[in-house]
Amino acid sequence: ETFCPSALDYISAAVELFDSEQSAMTVASGLDESGKDATFSQLLSHLCQYTFTYITQTKRPNECPQIIKAMFEMAQRYLLFCPGGLCQCPEFSSLFALATACLTECKGETESTRATAIFLTQLIGWKQIRLPPAKLSKMEQYAGTIDNLLAQHGEAIVKACIGGLSGGMPQILWPSLSECLFVFTLHIISTSHGADEPNSILYNWFYSAISAGVSSGDSDVTQIVNNSITPELKSNVISIVFGLAKEGVKSKPKAKMLLMDFGKICKGETSTDALLAYSLG
Repeated sequence: ETFCPSALDYISAAVELFDSEQSAMTVASGLDESGKDATFSQLLSHLCQYTFTYITQTKRPNECPQIIKAMFEMAQRYLLFCPGGLCQCPEFSSLFALATACLTECKGETESTRATAIFLTQLIGWKQIRLPPAKLSKMEQYAGTIDNLLAQHGEAIVKACIGGLSGGMPQILWPSLSECLFVFTLHIISTSHGADEPNSILYNWFYSAISAGVSSGDSDVTQIVNNSITPELKSNVISIVFGLAKEGVKSKPKAKMLLMDFGKICKGETSTDALLAYSLG
């Protein structure tokens, strides 16, 4: 039953178990690395097809958060233990698109949104997750595919993360959203010449997302947030985030703190003076 979260949890465990060279299951199956990738890729394709149908025709993502959570925790296990099975799956592009959509379609539900954000963060930042050489080589074969997906869905990722930070999602999700946004920014700036310059595509994505403010069911919250987002705040936040991204992955903790302070500024919990420490740094 592919609509039961426990079924996806079972597959997650199986992917991890089969990764062990000494696993009795691996020996009994008689599969080499290519055979294992192909088998798990077919399994993932089947699960994706049925799950996609379920959450588009029967229930929306926010109506089945446990399935979304299990789906992207399973996808994360694929990334860590069977990246070839993940990336060569015919549904890989659709899975990426679903993850991007679920950042907002889960409506701020904690566990499902966090699982989605973590999967995207690790997939985008695959170079930093210390995969073994063989798995790293496998990911390098699909680097172009991932970059193409980021070009297609990057604007939506930026918009979802900034929208969540500026009042659209619970504060408990801010660390996950901040990390996802920074890892995405780091990847784009480190691989695309001029991406950090004003009027670049990335700059415009950020500026547009921050300018959009937030539409909350609470009109008072909406007014506070939208009044807090000044032109100076927009340019300062973008400039600091881009500057930290140019320093590399070592700046990730500082960038996450900055983005969470941005969220507090939007909520009126602190002033823009909080940005001075990052500017001076």
